[in-house]
Amino acid sequence: MRNSSGAELNLRSQILFQDPTRTRTKDLITAVASWHKTYVHESSHWARYHGSTVGVLLSLLRRTRDQLAAYTISRMSRQQTEFLHEGWGSGLPFLSFKRYPQHTSGELRYNELDWLNLYHAYHVLLDPESLTEFDATSWDTQAAFENSLEDAWRQSAGVEMLERPEGARVSVTGPLKLVHTSEGPLTTRTLFECAAVIDELFQFEGAFMRMADPTLREFLLEEMSGEYGLPWRLASALAGRELGGSVVLALIDFALNPVVPGLTSAAPSVDWRELYPPYRFAAAAKAMADWESDLEFQYPSHEVTIHFQRTIAQRSGLRLGRVASRLSDVSTLREAATTPMHLSERTAAVSFMCASRLLELREEDVCALTHYGVNFLDDRAARFIDPDQDMWWLFPVFQVSQGEYRWPAEHVNLDEATDLLIAAAVASAYDDVLHGTGSLASDHLPRALFEDHGEVVALNKVLKDSTGLDMGWRTGLNPQHM
Repeated sequence: MRNSSGAELNLRSQILFQDPTRTRTKDLITAVASWHKTYVHESSHWARYHGSTVGVLLSLLRRTRDQLAAYTISRMSRQQTEFLHEGWGSGLPFLSFKRYPQHTSGELRYNELDWLNLYHAYHVLLDPESLTEFDATSWDTQAAFENSLEDAWRQSAGVEMLERPEGARVSVTGPLKLVHTSEGPLTTRTLFECAAVIDELFQFEGAFMRMADPTLREFLLEEMSGEYGLPWRLASALAGRELGGSVVLALIDFALNPVVPGLTSAAPSVDWRELYPPYRFAAAAKAMADWESDLEFQYPSHEVTIHFQRTIAQRSGLRLGRVASRLSDVSTLREAATTPMHLSERTAAVSFMCASRLLELREEDVCALTHYGVNFLDDRAARFIDPDQDMWWLFPVFQVSQGEYRWPAEHVNLDEATDLLIAAAVASAYDDVLHGTGSLASDHLPRALFEDHGEVVALNKVLKDSTGLDMGWRTGLNPQHM
């Protein structure tokens, strides 16, 4: 998920990449305003992702996939390891939709199917267009979701998720269709992006942004005429009238909080219409056709937004998901860095800790998430000046600026921040080891890390110790999308 300026919240590593503003102006106010709106855009991704049931589900699916990858690699025979190296060097991935089934004996044949299901379900849920392999489009989506939801629930039962009823089998009912429009597919990723641009537009209600060059706002309106504005245009068409940005944000939030087996309730069955955010968004927008919300006429508030959610749920027949389990026993970033756990779990531990804080905030002040941009206006912005309001988890925890890694020094020291970065690098490498070919990807990690030969050697050693495989990154890699 990225901003048109080049900034990006990378979900592989949970790191925000943002260089100093590139605004070509001598106007200091405009330069600062440009940086601010971009930061709001990317931070809104962080807060919505970690503060929603779909974001928590995506984190669970990703961690389960990484855990399975780590387990599979650790159990591979010497022959299988040699086969992996040979294929990897020849451009043939070890696990592939196109070549499935490739492993037909022993435990590996089951792990292969489970891993591909987890990968498929994650990407269909977030952005089906990221599934580039031809054969992935013909994969059994229903089986992938049912098996993946069950695997995640089994792995996380009694921890991040509710206790799983004995013998329960997850089922996803109804036709598992994507949402297509005349302008192209509506995806969960597009919902995140549309909300982030509206959050940027909200900033121009503040006195500071109104002093900046008006072309900044004009640029955002132009951006809304493209892909990122698709949800807004679709919602207005389905409602039969032009909807305001505040209403669209509330519709997006409703869509991003689906019912999830094991997470929002112990019921093992869910209809695809209640699970898939793009469908939820379209259904919620249709429910606006003959009803006007107070959000269309007044500034968003907790009470009005809660009423909106309840009314949309009643009118659409879709429930609003609410996490029913305790997501994390970790209460500080330092605990996430120092508590003994596998490298595949440490990045997820940070995500679940921040998610638990954000979900608590949702109960107290839902607008802090549904209308994230208002956090930076008027009295709400003053909260960040008060040191007693420790809300660092409302923003991306780790950042990269000009290729250099940044972390909150008041919460973790250098060694702890380094350990968290290494964990993110190793966990994200599992996809490249099993499903990729050639060099391990590095565009989700700090550029400076690969400019130091000693650091690359140390990172490769950790990866080899974790996987037992002689694969790693090379010095000088620099494909950052900045």
